[in-house]
Amino acid sequence: MTRQRRKRIICANCNQQLKDEMNYCFNCGQENHIKRVSLKMILSDFTATYFSFESKLFVSLKYLLTRPSFLSSEYLNGKMESYLKPIRMYIFISFAFFLFNGLVGEKAAIGDLNLQKDGEPIAVEAVQEELQKELQEEGVSTTGNEALFASADEVFNGKFKKILANDRELNAFKAFVMSKLPWLLFFLIPVLGSWFFLFFYRKKYFYVDHLVFVLHLQSFLFVLLIVSTLLNVIFSIDVTALMFLCFLIYGYIASKRFYNRGKISTFIRLVLIGSVHLVVSTLFGLVFLYLTINSYNI
Repeated sequence: MTRQRRKRIICANCNQQLKDEMNYCFNCGQENHIKRVSLKMILSDFTATYFSFESKLFVSLKYLLTRPSFLSSEYLNGKMESYLKPIRMYIFISFAFFLFNGLVGEKAAIGDLNLQKDGEPIAVEAVQEELQKELQEEGVSTTGNEALFASADEVFNGKFKKILANDRELNAFKAFVMSKLPWLLFFLIPVLGSWFFLFFYRKKYFYVDHLVFVLHLQSFLFVLLIVSTLLNVIFSIDVTALMFLCFLIYGYIASKRFYNRGKISTFIRLVLIGSVHLVVSTLFGLVFLYLTINSYNI
């Protein structure tokens, strides 16, 4: 039985003029039917969006983990709706990593000092004084390091001393840095895409093609970081080196398949990309740290 429609002559979504026989707006695609928003509609919209995203996520993750470069090739060949789009995948996985890392940060934070002696807590300043005394007894001069630290502390208006004053301030600063870190990593993606564009240059590839490939590489890296953090939290096993090796092997296989280059040629190009990107990332990291400390309120 055909549903009776109560139509509009102007689209409620985009204000496009419509004809009586039009069931859908030819401009934006919205259904031409006057109806009240119901709970059923809200639940229907939510479940459709959620399960669609969930199914695409699991399928995309399966191919991301088991078939290097497959998702990049599929996306560039026009299969854009079958899998999660590269930018959405990167944002979702990176968000999951930083969220999870933030939740376990208090227990697994780097630099979370818990200094004790005979069961009693020790102040950071006491440890620093003791270490300086031992270095002086061994004939190691600390004057140069003190001058360097003092100069750096002066540049940042005394923030260094305040940040390192106690555990709470140190952990608060670490949390602040982690909250800003996604912006740095996201900014470095087009930079990394530029290196792939230069070193794997071919006329059939546009810059955006390399960018899609890099987004999938970075998504895989965040999956490894999530697994590494889980193992560290649950079993206290540090597999950072192993995950880094897995990423290098994965990147090599993915690059060889995606760009269809020889084994040696792919290896040399990746070494050059890694070397250049390491230098540039370090420079960007120093600038990022400088800006982060300056913007940190303490």
